[in-house]
Amino acid sequence: MILDCVTVGDMGVNCYLVGDANELIIIDPGDDAAHIIEHIEDNGYGVRYVVLTHCHFDHIGAVWEVCQRTGARLLIGEKEADNYADRKVTLCGYFSSMPKMKEPDAYLAEGDVVQSGNFAFRVLETPGHTSGSICLLCEDCLLSGDTLFRGSIGRADFPTGDLRTLIASITDKLFTLPDYTKVYPGHGESSTIGYEKEHNEVYEWERRSCESMGRSS
Repeated sequence: MILDCVTVGDMGVNCYLVGDANELIIIDPGDDAAHIIEHIEDNGYGVRYVVLTHCHFDHIGAVWEVCQRTGARLLIGEKEADNYADRKVTLCGYFSSMPKMKEPDAYLAEGDVVQSGNFAFRVLETPGHTSGSICLLCEDCLLSGDTLFRGSIGRADFPTGDLRTLIASITDKLFTLPDYTKVYPGHGESSTIGYEKEHNEVYEWERRSCESMGRSS
């Protein structure tokens, strides 16, 4: 399986090119469309889909141009559809210039499969960073977007984010995956589920959240 990472933009987004070399999936082309396209052309790749883990500005900036140049279809989580159309959620125009937007070609829900040749990427709905965030799982590889990072978790203080929901997505869904599952996040270094179960700060956030609930009851 191809699993290339091209880091793009001022926010250092990890744009992944994954799957079959002739039918690749591009995950979160956030910026630097020319750089992404050059990587595709230099390697002779074919592209089938662009998939967004969520709709924040730093993950969507190059979507339109990459889709135009490659003919890829755009897929997003169905619960992210309203967010994608709302610049107060995408933050486009606030922290960056307003990108040219492309309408999604289809929507993804829990358990759906995005096929790239012989490789099947299963959709996991993991709300919390945004209300419609998703991850993709293929064999022992998890593309975690901004839900789970090495040693840390995504922010939950932007519009539609929710800390307790994010914690539940990580502890109740992602941490039930096998320890050997490799984690490829939207920013920063890769990890494994086993490492994160031992070292991630999510437990500290969970403790604070429980204490907060106790004080408010």
